[in-house]
Amino acid sequence: MMKRILLFLCMISSIAALAQEAIPALVTDRPDQTESSSVVPLKSLQIETGFLLENEENTFREIRSFAYNTTLIRYGLLERLELRIGLEYLGDRSVMKLTGNETSISGFSPLYTGFKIKVTEESGILPEIAFLGGLVLPFTANQNYETNYAAVNMRFSMSHTLSDRFSIGYNLGVETDGISSVPSYYYSFVTGFSVTGKIGTFVESYGFIPETGNAEHLLDAGITYLLLPTLQLDFSAGIGISEAAIKNFLSVGLSYRIDKKS
Repeated sequence: MMKRILLFLCMISSIAALAQEAIPALVTDRPDQTESSSVVPLKSLQIETGFLLENEENTFREIRSFAYNTTLIRYGLLERLELRIGLEYLGDRSVMKLTGNETSISGFSPLYTGFKIKVTEESGILPEIAFLGGLVLPFTANQNYETNYAAVNMRFSMSHTLSDRFSIGYNLGVETDGISSVPSYYYSFVTGFSVTGKIGTFVESYGFIPETGNAEHLLDAGITYLLLPTLQLDFSAGIGISEAAIKNFLSVGLSYRIDKKS
């Protein structure tokens, strides 16, 4: 009788292990600024959302900016292609240093639409590569956040797996902010470390280099915790290291994937 019970328990454990392995790993594009080179699984829907607080300061005023709900929705249309839609609800509070006068605005950001396509798998010293393209539609925003032009962004995302615990990723791209048509060149480099099967950490450098004006360079770091195979919590914080960049920021978020039924 005892042997039968042990055999039954072993079978249950094996089935559970196989089911766990059958679930693709959850790879998100938050909380770091480096877009991953992975696409969501075919016909899966992935929702990545969170809260962001930024502090900025110049000679005349202090600005505190909120993104109360930064939501990116990703859908696996094909094996190597995902569609992307993003929307944020924003708020800004500005205080003049000399007078103490305060102004506040809030509203929805312009709608982001885009795609990510996997170009190559990782092979030896060659990285996994993906290409991302996106368009931000100004007429979809609250009047406080309308822009003069449709913003365009394009990036190549690359990554290397160095070991079971270490990986690196980097992005190179170009984008416009919608306020002007002058492009900025984007770069990022991130190192990821898996502490356990559920806890991950990262350290990152990234920035924007406009064709005219001052460059913005920043550093950030964060941690992720996998509550379930398809549910992840995250926390990150960063600082500006150039005069034109924001002073600091912090972010908390949640990512969840809904897989297709077999």
